[in-house]
Amino acid sequence: MSEKISDDLNINSDSELEAENPKESNSGHFSPFVLLLGILMKGTAGWKDLRRSRLKPEQTAAGCFYPLIALATVSRFADWFYLPEFNLSETLVSAVSVFVSFFFSYFAVQVVCRWLFPNAAKSKTETSYFKLIVQYALSSLALFWIPAELMPILETVTVFLPIWTAFIITKSLRFLRLPEQYHNRCMVTIVVTVILMPYLFMWICEKIF
Repeated sequence: MSEKISDDLNINSDSELEAENPKESNSGHFSPFVLLLGILMKGTAGWKDLRRSRLKPEQTAAGCFYPLIALATVSRFADWFYLPEFNLSETLVSAVSVFVSFFFSYFAVQVVCRWLFPNAAKSKTETSYFKLIVQYALSSLALFWIPAELMPILETVTVFLPIWTAFIITKSLRFLRLPEQYHNRCMVTIVVTVILMPYLFMWICEKIF
C-alpha cells in the first residue's frame, strides 16, 4: 500500500508536469517504440515510464504510432508470396484501408469517448495522457496485425492478441485519474472503442471500395 501511495505521489498530472521545469525534458532519453514494448511487457510500470518520459503525443506518433501503422499497411503485400491469384490493385486498396482505418481511429476514439464519458470525466479525454493511451493501444493492435499478415499460419493465434491490448488499457487508467464512481464505465468505453474502431473503419472502406 505504501508503495502504491508513493507511486501516485510521484506521477503528476499533465498540468503539474508542465508546470515543473517546463524547459527541461527527459524525452530525448526515451524511445517511443521501446516504451510501447515496456507497456506490453510490464503493464503499469510501463505506463509509469511513459509518464516519466514526458513525451508529447506528437513525438510518440512520429516515433511509434505512424511507423507501426505504415508497417501494418506494407505487410498486406505479403499475400504476394502466399496467394497464386494475388491481385496488386485489390491489395493496394486493402493496404490503404488499413492505414486509413488506424489513422482515423486515433481521432474517432477520442471523439466517441468524449461523447460517451460522463460529464465529470469528459475533460480527461482532452489531456495529452489520454491521447497517449489511445496511440499506444492502437499501436499495439497494429503491432499484432503485422505477424498475422506476414505469417498467415499465426492468424489463429494473433486473433486473440487484442485481449492484450484491453489488458494494457486497464493498466493505463490508474494515471488518468478518472472519478472513482465512473472508472469501470470509462474503462469499458475506451477498451471497446479502441479495439472495434479500426475494424469498423476497415468495414466501411470495404463497402466503399
